[in-house]
Amino acid sequence: MKTETTGRCIVIGLVVGLLALGQARVYAGDSGATELDVAVNSGDFGGYLAHISAWLCKKVPAEPGKISEATAKALLNDPDLATVLSRRQLISKVGAANLGTFAKAGEDNKKFLLWLLNNRLAMDTYLEAATPTGLKAREEDKWTLKTESLVIWRKIFRTDPDSKDGMCLKMAVGMAINPPPSTATHSRIAIDPVGRYQYFKAADKNDELFPSFRKLTAWEYSKVFCNDGPTASDEEFTWGRAMLRTFRPDFAVDGKAVNIVSMVWRRASPNPYTGMQTMLQGGGKCGPRSFFGVFINQAFGVPAIGVGQPRHACVAYKAADPSSEPQPGCVWKVAYGGGWNVSRVDGLKGPEFVEGVEARMRLAQFSQVEHLRWLASALDSKEGAGAVMGVARKIAQEKPAAKSETASDKTSAAPKPEEPVSVGPGVIHVEAASSAKTGGKVSWGGQEPNVLVHNSYTGGTQVYFQQQMKEQWADYTVDVPAAGTYEITMKAACINEDQLLEVCSGTTIIATVPIPLSYGLWQVTKPVALKLDKGPQTLRIQTPTTEHKRGIAFRWFELKPR
Repeated sequence: MKTETTGRCIVIGLVVGLLALGQARVYAGDSGATELDVAVNSGDFGGYLAHISAWLCKKVPAEPGKISEATAKALLNDPDLATVLSRRQLISKVGAANLGTFAKAGEDNKKFLLWLLNNRLAMDTYLEAATPTGLKAREEDKWTLKTESLVIWRKIFRTDPDSKDGMCLKMAVGMAINPPPSTATHSRIAIDPVGRYQYFKAADKNDELFPSFRKLTAWEYSKVFCNDGPTASDEEFTWGRAMLRTFRPDFAVDGKAVNIVSMVWRRASPNPYTGMQTMLQGGGKCGPRSFFGVFINQAFGVPAIGVGQPRHACVAYKAADPSSEPQPGCVWKVAYGGGWNVSRVDGLKGPEFVEGVEARMRLAQFSQVEHLRWLASALDSKEGAGAVMGVARKIAQEKPAAKSETASDKTSAAPKPEEPVSVGPGVIHVEAASSAKTGGKVSWGGQEPNVLVHNSYTGGTQVYFQQQMKEQWADYTVDVPAAGTYEITMKAACINEDQLLEVCSGTTIIATVPIPLSYGLWQVTKPVALKLDKGPQTLRIQTPTTEHKRGIAFRWFELKPR
């Protein structure tokens, strides 16, 4: 009897031991972890956090002297340890109680958490994107994650299966950590984070964005989806791309979109802003120009941030070509102001920001350093934590050769070309770029030649009468079949009010054609009457010589007998 009792005790002991081992394995990050399921379904993460923290401590050598770079890297290469480490960091940064409240809010939240806490790539993408850029904040490790970001991410997760990996996963995380406000700042159009995610996903699919958009990190996507100042609506982003590709197609190239800021008139706007269109129309001092610079970059999928400088504001953006001006050699550029030394960006001094984003671009190194920080924060021993942090700092100081990927220097796939212009009987159609001669005089801000010729986004060519020129003109040879009164119409675009072009025969102005405000999009002007002689002759189209105009894009004109 005694032997039988002893045998039972041994069996029970073995079962308990096996259960304990199983429990340790569960906390180690088994993808089918029962204890994780219990924590998620109950909303009680406190016990789970304590257990996995203790498990991580046991994995690290007790003696600080045995924590070497090789040892630390070997720990991170253990899949189970790496998964548990990411879980612990996520639970710690959100807060066990906060995460529990989120889990208890509904079954969708629980399903999302079970997916997230079993997906190391998703956890790491989220944690690394939310990590502060500045070295000081990274060292202090006081940053936290808000459950609101999980709410947004869960909504995207539920509506789009593509958001579970790849570019869409990074987009979803970028949206979650930096969502736009509920309404656009000036237009007051409603903005929904899920809708904005879907908007940019569709714009990318339709080749409306610059190719560099597909290569961004989750943190960089967060700098596309929301401005740190006035924020635009999706509709304004659509207009911005159409405007630039119509009015200044030479700027619709990755790295050059910011140049349109030069067209925001440097004056106090005479009209209230009701959208980014009116900001371009009315002008503005450095603040609005900064906001517009951020907006136009974001419209094409380029990360951009507002920059503060002493008594000034400007814009920073990620360039397609680091070797380009300004600040050659730096991937992020600050434009329309002083350099990085006088800048403050994203809560950091300019040089600190540059150092931080350059560290972020060394993806593997940045990830490794942050994982070691997470491991150090999990340890009970200050000496052990200090040893792990010593390894992290050593790795962070290494400067591996940067592998820069320069985006293709193109706008993106061109849309279907426009249909050929249909010309009615007796109508004389003249393409703007077919001029026999152009000329003018530079006032300030102008380029040579004085009238610019651009390739149109939808095919063909167009010309541009520049802003702030003393005079500009283009001569066209036409063969008029009969003398009489004709009506002239023009296909043109402008971004300011009170713009016009004059039609001259010799030195005589024979017609003045108003170019109505079109916010940079093509329109055909109302017919204006003029008298023409029969036969070949030269018509000059010019900007007024008595006043400086603000820039007019010109596609063609037509003469129709009245």
